[in-house]
Amino acid sequence: MEKVSMIAVGHLCADNVCVVDGFPPENTSKHIEKVDRQAGGGASQAAVAFSRLGGRSGYVGIVGSDMTGTYLLEGLKDENVDTTFMERREGDSAFSFVCVNSQNASRTLINYHQRLGAINFTAEIEDYMKGAKFLHLDGTMYEDAVNAARLARKLGLPVSLDGSSRQKDNRLNRELAAMADILITNEFYPMQIMEDENRERAMLQMSKWGARILMATLGEKGVLALVDGEFIHFPAYHIEPVDTTGAGDVFHGAYLRGMELGYDMAGCVRFASAVSAINCLSLGGRRGIPTFSEVQDFMRRNKF
Repeated sequence: MEKVSMIAVGHLCADNVCVVDGFPPENTSKHIEKVDRQAGGGASQAAVAFSRLGGRSGYVGIVGSDMTGTYLLEGLKDENVDTTFMERREGDSAFSFVCVNSQNASRTLINYHQRLGAINFTAEIEDYMKGAKFLHLDGTMYEDAVNAARLARKLGLPVSLDGSSRQKDNRLNRELAAMADILITNEFYPMQIMEDENRERAMLQMSKWGARILMATLGEKGVLALVDGEFIHFPAYHIEPVDTTGAGDVFHGAYLRGMELGYDMAGCVRFASAVSAINCLSLGGRRGIPTFSEVQDFMRRNKF
């Protein structure tokens, strides 16, 4: 079995991407300008980004016995993501409808999460995780995320969490977030799980849980990082986005790849921001993920 550096556990789905001229109000309609199908899902997209950038990643999860499951499994293989511990079970795989507003590149998602049960973290999976450098989670399949994080902590494997998906019970969200060594959230997550409208105050409280890296991605406003009790703001690359689907997902994979390459925090943020920006220049969350050389070229041509 080939050794991987990054293992992802979380969401994997088929995205049905529809471009519309503005999102329709309820009980009205809009014409679709363009339609596409790509694989999506937070943790899986991070694994694909890590792989396209020259790293070795693996995905541990479950897909259904349907044609969508075949599509998702083969898609990861095509991206050189190791699927040794992907399981197929009888039932339907996850899928999403992604409506992209052509006026401002925003997207609205309607998701079907698979109902195929939890991952059985066997001794073989534990051995697989021992050789990795990072475990990356997105928290979508909560039971899987918590069990994977507990196993990683037992093994001394750093846990990266995409702070975006939440459970209704905030105690569960806090439990999972407190197990993260690398906690990168979206712009709303800190305020939501801390029930505090002040982002910086919420992040200061979260920093007490022990994450060695804590930051929030703010879209076109850049990244806010908390370092030794002080906030550092990093700008975003200026682009004209086509679709922001997957921007945060690929940021995580790129950040971890930057860490593996030995970049400091500022270097990781710059690198991951470039990957995210490039991905926003294409429709869908996966097709536009760049290679390492494409990122280097973009960074040479664009000011950060």
